[in-house]
Amino acid sequence: MKAVLQYISDRQSRFADHPFFDGFRQERPLEQVLAFAPRLAFWVMCFQDVLRLNAQRVEDPEFAVLMLRHRSEERDHDNWFFEDIARLRGTPLTLHEQWSRTHECTRDASYALISEVLRPMDDRLRMVLVLTLEATSHVFFTHASRLVQTSDRGLKYFSDHHMRAEEQHEVFEEQMEAYLRAIELTPPLQEEAVALVDRLFAAFDAMFQGMLGEQQPPLALVHAPARASAA
Repeated sequence: MKAVLQYISDRQSRFADHPFFDGFRQERPLEQVLAFAPRLAFWVMCFQDVLRLNAQRVEDPEFAVLMLRHRSEERDHDNWFFEDIARLRGTPLTLHEQWSRTHECTRDASYALISEVLRPMDDRLRMVLVLTLEATSHVFFTHASRLVQTSDRGLKYFSDHHMRAEEQHEVFEEQMEAYLRAIELTPPLQEEAVALVDRLFAAFDAMFQGMLGEQQPPLALVHAPARASAA
């Protein structure tokens, strides 16, 4: 299993070089950099179900406890997302928008990711799935946290606020990796694990490549009025 964990790390490094993240590094107004943000909505909602369905299918009691704890740590992050979108645009994101053509790449990738959870799968592969999702999330939120400081805009999902929450998962990840390092995989199961990691990263590659394919109008970036300090 050590080889699989190293493979996830290698794929994470390659994912960090995706052209999509070049936009985070450019000196542009925030409304232009985050123009893609509403198009993440479908995946943000599906992510909660991916964690739920994956946890429900774990049979090993120790693994199940880890999965449930991880799921509890991820709760409400979708609410942060929709609060941020409403703050950035001045209006909430509607359900109808998420089924528009411009959101197709996100929907397609989300369906691909959900399909992985629904496959019959060894519990160890379900843990590999979660660690791979965490690897992609870490790349995304590292870029977002550098772009937006929480105090700057009052954002949570697209800011260092979310990155601090992600860092709290490190204990979970370390425990899960400790379990996995002690496991010897048969060659066929190791091949399955590597193929699973490749399919997961391919889905995210396609999602972000799709977002690059169409330029989105800048967000309005509505500023909330400053709150009076408490006496």
